[in-house]
Amino acid sequence: MTCLVRLALSARRIARQSSRSVGAVRPASARAVSTTSAELPVDERGHLKFSTLHEMITNTTARNGDRDLFGTYHSSQDGDGTFEWTTYGDFGRRVALCRTALKDVGVSQYSKVGVISNNREEWAVTAAAIYSLNATMVPLYESQLPKDWAHILNDAGCCSLLVSTEEIYLKAKQETLPNTPLVRAVLCFDSPDDEPHSFRGALARAERMTATAAIEPSPEDLANLIYTSGTTGEDMGSSREDFVLPEDRSLTFLPWAHSYGQTCELWCLLSQGASMGICRGVPYILDDLQMVKPSLLFAVPTLYKRVYGGVANTLQSASPLQQQLMRSAFRLGKANAEHRNGDAPPLALIDRLKHKVLDEIVLSKIRAKFGGNLRAAFSAGAKTPKEIVQFMDSVGITLCEGYGLTETSPVIALSVLSKRRPGCVGLPVPGVDVYILDPEGNPLPQGVEGEVCCSGPNVMRGYHNNREATDEVISFLPDGKTRVFHTGDLGVVDKDGFVSITGRLKELYKLENGKYCVPTLIEEAIGMSRFISQTVVSGADRPYNIALVVPDWAAIRNEFGVLSDDVSEEELVNDPRVKGLLSAEIKLQCYDVKKYETPVAFLIVAPFTAANGQLTPKMSIRRHVVIGDYAGLIDNLYGGKVQNGGYLREENELEAA
Repeated sequence: MTCLVRLALSARRIARQSSRSVGAVRPASARAVSTTSAELPVDERGHLKFSTLHEMITNTTARNGDRDLFGTYHSSQDGDGTFEWTTYGDFGRRVALCRTALKDVGVSQYSKVGVISNNREEWAVTAAAIYSLNATMVPLYESQLPKDWAHILNDAGCCSLLVSTEEIYLKAKQETLPNTPLVRAVLCFDSPDDEPHSFRGALARAERMTATAAIEPSPEDLANLIYTSGTTGEDMGSSREDFVLPEDRSLTFLPWAHSYGQTCELWCLLSQGASMGICRGVPYILDDLQMVKPSLLFAVPTLYKRVYGGVANTLQSASPLQQQLMRSAFRLGKANAEHRNGDAPPLALIDRLKHKVLDEIVLSKIRAKFGGNLRAAFSAGAKTPKEIVQFMDSVGITLCEGYGLTETSPVIALSVLSKRRPGCVGLPVPGVDVYILDPEGNPLPQGVEGEVCCSGPNVMRGYHNNREATDEVISFLPDGKTRVFHTGDLGVVDKDGFVSITGRLKELYKLENGKYCVPTLIEEAIGMSRFISQTVVSGADRPYNIALVVPDWAAIRNEFGVLSDDVSEEELVNDPRVKGLLSAEIKLQCYDVKKYETPVAFLIVAPFTAANGQLTPKMSIRRHVVIGDYAGLIDNLYGGKVQNGGYLREENELEAA
């Protein structure tokens, strides 16, 4: 069984608040094992055996005491910075101190503790300390609004709160805490030691106290209450226990407050004695990759597409000879990857020699963008286009996918190194059964599209404080015994058991003419353009589809040689060449899309971000928010009043559509 599966299947209790907040309740780790490193329980391959998070954390810190665990960026006086590393032993000592400090501020068994913070070492220390008190951690995002913090803290019943920065502390103090009567103590990770709310100060006081012993919870006690925006599935990466090695290193930027980042990266890597550099933020990803040089990477498809687009731009601007070399490198790299996957015979001797030379000249330069040591990558947050998977394979980096939701703890299907199929999210994990159901809840045969549902120990118990919402997504098969969770996603299972996701049931809509559209498939096609960064397709109850597109301005500037800052993006928006390019790109990328689904018109819009509420904290696009924000412009577009976009067809074609 994989490390990821083991962690996920030990995390199987979910609760949900009213509206659309989901709490994923993960059983607290059971009992700490008091043994020496040599006596720790291991399986036949030497991997640590554990049944709960707390047991895993206790054992892995004992086993890997001198190994690096967390790397944090520190600036130097000359302006250059570096990542400084702490060990598993350091982590274990800080967890023990934090446990004493939390008890001192009133955290006890079964308490709920809120944590508002991006990824950082203190986040992991606090989580482990909370588990060791048999209390429950409630992770929140820095990007959420103060009113959302208040809502979650009240709904969860939090008695204490930890925050990352002074800015977050002041915002919470002014706008959240007046509305959270149960919160009695607040600590801030970055506050000066002498401040009463300082986390470091609390740890210093704990050093002078009698150490607090860990409390042994039962497997059914709650460890995490994870709130998410709804029952939206995410494609997710996979990690095999026999593949994650103690020597591995990752650059972590998927939020640990989300079940994917927490289970599949933080706890999975920690369980194997691997290390993690903590990324400074999205703008610094490429720089941090060069310093951390990860061997494993857990990311969203956008990052891989960013590199793919950059390579496409380089290819287009290269000389004919360079283009020929690059195309040959990708062709041979793809063939070599197909052989590695068992789908093709080995390369001929002359091709192997060519591949070796071109790998050094071309492909190694692309791998260097990821730090140069990356041997495998995992994808989360959205469906990964087949072209991106094949591109990464051809470069020499294995890209694995998977599928799951917070409600499924969070794994349903995994794509692993030995069993991959581009376009599929993998095979169901051990112990989980996947069913494709029709609208009446009857199982469909292989190869027939329907709603993806699953059963198994990973399925949630229910939504917190919301029985009605639970009943909407939990049902029983016609046998009356098998309890299944409805993902809301459309998909198929092939004859070999591989699962493919084909759309989102709730996003399926009809055009005015009664024809159905799956917008995510159209968006995926358009998104493959190197000139388009983000896109949302809209057309429910309208005569035709339109697209809201966020251009990749760097690629467009490069295409037209407009590199001067004297030309603003506002000016480029109104440039007929830009409109013509985007129009041609949408048509080109929609070549295989049904004609009635192809957008007839488009709008150029501002980037979708978490700050404007159009992205979730895990960087998924909130389609309904985007469409709502641009409702007026969309109405104008359908009314023929185009302000910053264009039509892809002539007027007579519009009438026919």
